[in-house]
Amino acid sequence: MAKKLIALFVLLLTNTGCEIGYLLQASDGQYKLLSKKVSFSKALSDPRIDDETKRKIKLVQKVKIFAEKQMSLSKTKNYESFVMLDEKYVTWAVTASPKDKLAPYVWHFPIVGNVPYKGFFKKSSALEEGESLRKQNLDVLVRGVAAYSTLGWFSDPLLSSQTREDDYDIVDTIIHESTHATLYIKSNADFNERLATFVGERGARLFYEMEEGLDSPTLRKAQDIRADAKVFNDFIQKEIKDLEDFYKANQGNSLILDLRKKEFE
Repeated sequence: MAKKLIALFVLLLTNTGCEIGYLLQASDGQYKLLSKKVSFSKALSDPRIDDETKRKIKLVQKVKIFAEKQMSLSKTKNYESFVMLDEKYVTWAVTASPKDKLAPYVWHFPIVGNVPYKGFFKKSSALEEGESLRKQNLDVLVRGVAAYSTLGWFSDPLLSSQTREDDYDIVDTIIHESTHATLYIKSNADFNERLATFVGERGARLFYEMEEGLDSPTLRKAQDIRADAKVFNDFIQKEIKDLEDFYKANQGNSLILDLRKKEFE
């Protein structure tokens, strides 16, 4: 594991756009995370881990086999170990955009290429990055992340943050992340997420149809949630269109943008 971290760090250093401090925190954070992982067998026999978490570990074991055998997703060593986190989230993600358009601020990294977010293992570091971006007159969002994929560089463990999710969401997430490990196209973050989201949802449906039948109660609940999500998504899409039209009509109008800023303060 240490050799992989060193190799990844050296590779990242070849990219002149990367900051050494950021690379150090990423490498150190990943090393500390992976050093805490224990095998599922040890986790299942650990009296300090509650029964509900153990039940979800067993669910993950079953989903992983399903994804590999029934969906032909890549067989990896992901989700064969467990990490008990000290905090609610495993990382913190920073996203940003210009104040006068709906376009993401983009970072460039080797391996994954261009991505519209930047992750940190420490919340304080994420907040510091966010403040730096705000000084560049950008809108910024800092949010906690419960799970992420290393795209095959390391064996991703199941995190305690993930076990707080409902069963259906866990199934969806495992298949989603397994899709990333199977196919990830550099500099195509939007496509990668759309693909993993589609495969995760369809895979979760197939899993519960096999487990509970076509009239699966878990699927009925998930369908109700998706129906609510669609209503919200349709509302958001309209808001996005209205905001895009607003920006186009007021391009370069600093007074309008200042008024908009005050609305969100």
